[in-house]
Amino acid sequence: MEKNGRAMIKGTCPGDPKGHNEPGRSSGAAEHGSRVLSVEQIESNDLVTDPAPAPESTTPRRRQLGRYALGVLILAGGLGGAALLAPAAARPMLTDADLKYLQDAEHFGGFVLGDRTLPLLAGALRDADAEAVKSFLADSFQGHLFAEDAGELTTYAFATFRRFDEDDGAAEPLDRDGFVETLLAYRAEFDERASVSFKVMQMQPVTYGELEGPWQGSLKLRLAGNRVDGGLAERVIRFRCSITGIDDDTPEAYGWLASCTAFQARYAFGEKRLMTDITAKTGIDVSKLHDTWNHTDSPKKPTITGGVFLSDFNQDGHLDLLLTDISGHQLYRGEGGGHFSDVTAEMGIDPKAPGIRAIFADFDGDGFEDLLLGEIIYRNDAGKKFVVLEPGRDTTLKLEHCTAYSVVDFDRDGRLDLYAVGLPQPMARHVGWLGDNDIDRNQLWRNTGDWKFQDVTEASGAKGNGAWTFAAVWFDANQDGWPDVMTACELGMNAFLINNGDGTFREVKLPKGFGGFSMGITVGDFDNDGLPDPYVANMYSKAGERIVANLRADAYEPGIDAQIRDFVTGSELYHNTDKGTFRRLGRTIGVADVGWAYGPSYVDLNNDGLLDLYAPVGFQSVTPDRPDG
Repeated sequence: MEKNGRAMIKGTCPGDPKGHNEPGRSSGAAEHGSRVLSVEQIESNDLVTDPAPAPESTTPRRRQLGRYALGVLILAGGLGGAALLAPAAARPMLTDADLKYLQDAEHFGGFVLGDRTLPLLAGALRDADAEAVKSFLADSFQGHLFAEDAGELTTYAFATFRRFDEDDGAAEPLDRDGFVETLLAYRAEFDERASVSFKVMQMQPVTYGELEGPWQGSLKLRLAGNRVDGGLAERVIRFRCSITGIDDDTPEAYGWLASCTAFQARYAFGEKRLMTDITAKTGIDVSKLHDTWNHTDSPKKPTITGGVFLSDFNQDGHLDLLLTDISGHQLYRGEGGGHFSDVTAEMGIDPKAPGIRAIFADFDGDGFEDLLLGEIIYRNDAGKKFVVLEPGRDTTLKLEHCTAYSVVDFDRDGRLDLYAVGLPQPMARHVGWLGDNDIDRNQLWRNTGDWKFQDVTEASGAKGNGAWTFAAVWFDANQDGWPDVMTACELGMNAFLINNGDGTFREVKLPKGFGGFSMGITVGDFDNDGLPDPYVANMYSKAGERIVANLRADAYEPGIDAQIRDFVTGSELYHNTDKGTFRRLGRTIGVADVGWAYGPSYVDLNNDGLLDLYAPVGFQSVTPDRPDG
């Protein structure tokens, strides 16, 4: 994993961002990093990762108030700028008073409560200090927690999961003593090294504008680590809560938590972790990969530094691995048994080739996958060598700077075609999150055989909608036998193009909502109903959702307001219902607010015949020894 001021997950983004080497054009992560606050680190899942969690300090994290407040104002300014993308008559409607209110609301709800106060409550629970925990709760506190035997139980070979939701029945009412007693019983399941955290999800004054009155919102409690009776466990509970009031003295105050009602909970336990880090045993040298923490004095800190690409390039039945990286590419041949050999030079790959986007595909139909690396075209010579092809001499394919590649036989002629997305183009107007864009274009190359390609972008209507595109996936959405395409766009709305079967495409609307703010996309049949279901990894932070929730309700025209509130809801799972129509399930099934998400993948991790989701996340590295996601 790369660690830098605006973090990336190694290998999860499909390519280098637009403008990676272009002066005056910021990368996507940097752009939104300056507008949407990330005031959290996404907690790792102890059931699937190796290191045991270290105890957290009971001292609340302190932040520089000036920088924090500035970040809130920048985000609010970005919201004002979003309105510029509405019809020409629309104007930004955030006043100076609105900006000040957003700043103050996030200062109290996010910083004072979330960063200074809740760590004290978490520390008291971690220390199993009943009186300290009780001191944060009001004398008249009312709580509700799910009964342990409620909910839906699911057992797998590696772990057992119990899911609790409001639909399963009301949570049991508890007074202050009963609530604390139950929390301590949860804590007693774990050993002394347990990770315990309280996070603020939503928080706003009960009455808009009255910062000195009571507050309401939601909290998330997480306990994870080794069980005292052996094995591992994780318990996550989401509460609706009411707070008597929040001010700068709240961290030193008592009795501020008036109520907590559980509306969703998850409990998981197992004997061992699902996955173990075996990198050191594989022969893959990750020390060669760029790590910005080793270049902290550099004025430039790239946000995306490489990717991971798989292929069986020599057709020996073992997957091979290409690591692209700004410090140098590495091609590893799979030897079986989880071992790899570095064959970069042997196979003719230039480790210093510019660009980090790549794709393996058999473009000439000889049974061996060729390679596109940056703007270099490699022909696979029967798995013995990669040979560089010269555009204009050896091939008519001319690659330009872009974000990512995908391949498809869109016209079903038996030859793989190439779709390049995120090609920058001159901007004719101001562009942004909402409305029309012209920041990017996509390019469709039709393979006519013998390394000859025809640019059919305009003729086919596959150029896209002009949004800043990060990735694309092809799948038969409407079950007519022709591959369709959906894109993930960071700046602007995602595009969904249906193949007409005659060499052209038509754009179709996604389900109601913003449908953008995306950094990756994958597709798979998660419910085994025979229909492909796209999952789009979107940028999400709790701070962003809190700030948007505190917007004045009439600040924007209703249509724009609805889109702004929608684009902070997190990642989205589109359930294919029939003929390419979709139903949004991200929030319903708990795969939405996973964090600042990048390239996801469907994979059956436990071999039970059901696809699981791997959704890497990360935004900001705070320390070099702590992962971002």
